[in-house]
Amino acid sequence: MLTAEETLNRYYHEMRWRLLSLAADFDRLQRAQGGEKLLQSDPRLKALRECLNEVLSTDVGRAERVQMILSDRTPVL
Repeated sequence: MLTAEETLNRYYHEMRWRLLSLAADFDRLQRAQGGEKLLQSDPRLKALRECLNEVLSTDVGRAERVQMILSDRTPVL
């Protein structure tokens, strides 16, 4: 098992790239026609913002909570 520092050393650049990519995606949406309104009203983007809050949390279990936010909870008939 890797130490925390070894884990960070191994994954830092990938984590950094994913954050930059996500920030760029939000910028593209905001600059697009109708983007400002969409960023505030679309439930998918609301869910992504909720996920970002979970990622920033210091509580263990972030991945599970993010998965639940993004899961389809429509009852199966």
